[in-house]
Amino acid sequence: MAEVQEAVHVGLFRNRAFLAVWAAQVLSQTAANAVTSALIILVAELTHSNTSSSFLILLAIIPAVLFGIGAGVLVDRTDRRFVLVVTNALRGVAVLPLLVAGTSLTTAYLVNFLVAAVTIFFVPAESATIPGIVRKRDLLVANSLFTFTFNGSFLLGFIILAPITVSLYGFEFLWTVIAAMFGISSVLCATLPPSPTPQKAAHLISAELAERAFTETRKGISEAFHYLRATPLVTWAMIYIALTYTLIAVAGALAPGFVREVLRLGERNVVVLVAPAGIGVVFGLSLLNAVGARISRANAIGTGLLVVGLALLVLAAARPFAEVFASRLGGVLEALPFFVGMVSVTAFFFGLAYAFITVPAMTLLQEQLRDDIRGRVFGVLNVLVSIFSFLPLIFVGPLADVWGVAPVFVLAAVVVFGVWFGGRGVRLKSSLQ
Repeated sequence: MAEVQEAVHVGLFRNRAFLAVWAAQVLSQTAANAVTSALIILVAELTHSNTSSSFLILLAIIPAVLFGIGAGVLVDRTDRRFVLVVTNALRGVAVLPLLVAGTSLTTAYLVNFLVAAVTIFFVPAESATIPGIVRKRDLLVANSLFTFTFNGSFLLGFIILAPITVSLYGFEFLWTVIAAMFGISSVLCATLPPSPTPQKAAHLISAELAERAFTETRKGISEAFHYLRATPLVTWAMIYIALTYTLIAVAGALAPGFVREVLRLGERNVVVLVAPAGIGVVFGLSLLNAVGARISRANAIGTGLLVVGLALLVLAAARPFAEVFASRLGGVLEALPFFVGMVSVTAFFFGLAYAFITVPAMTLLQEQLRDDIRGRVFGVLNVLVSIFSFLPLIFVGPLADVWGVAPVFVLAAVVVFGVWFGGRGVRLKSSLQ
């Protein structure tokens, strides 16, 4: 909440253009995350397959690999207001097949890919718009606020809006709400001032210029990796962030299967797992705000990793616990309330620990990185996040279908404990400093 208070202090909330693009970000990013979350539940209901859920999430990641660079080039050569208006409108239209054609597997895959692909163009256009509507001295606060709400929109859309709305009102109502959110975002962006028209020369890229750009890019990436080798604290902070994003992607793919196989409930009841996790994230952020001055970033990360690893092991052991409770309490139905409560509490601590890892790790990056290297390092971070998220999703679905979700959670816990142990020396050194 410090970002909001600072924004009020510097007067950003009196800047109508900033408020418009900020509101558009909150609505559209929440809607985009809700689409992915709801489609995971839908695909799980249609197929009862963890592999299908993994493939769905892969379709949301692939556009970043295919169109990421091209999206930035297009944004630099187009009126950004036009890009923002069109991308929001297109995402609203992309959801309509779910209302018109029905909830088939092919439609779910197609809609998920289209929404993710268009979002790739929205994000850089939004980021590039901010310097044109905000005073230079207010840029730091504005970007901080956008980062805060970007993460918050994931929590609101993926963990709260989609599961709860689907559980209470069904898919069709959610698709209507999402389309309306994208439509409102498009209208808000239409109120922005137009960005300066690029000069015609900017459209002409010679082979020499393209080759020079490629050389400079390769040199910049090489310098970034050289810097990371010399600063292990920054390297490990990036690994922690990439790990948490991977865990969220894996958890999102396996949550419906976990609810179906372990809790023996319908996939729409995934809310009993993701809602406590979301509450845990909020509580973790509040707790960090309260005790952040009394605990080092490294200790917070180490504690978070241990709690996440333990939570994954508890979830992996959930099925045997369920059988024990069922035999002692007279059956599955009698054991269910207590058992669901135990799983929900575990999910809460998973969310809390997620906050304890991600926020301090990102803060370490912001504190330790030099200004002249920051952009390149964050570029490497984006690549890491994409790779770390992409590769496990190829395997976790089939593994869960063959062996069940428990072995996958055990494997994830082993990875988490390995990362905790691998970075322990660097964290201890950081705490002593």
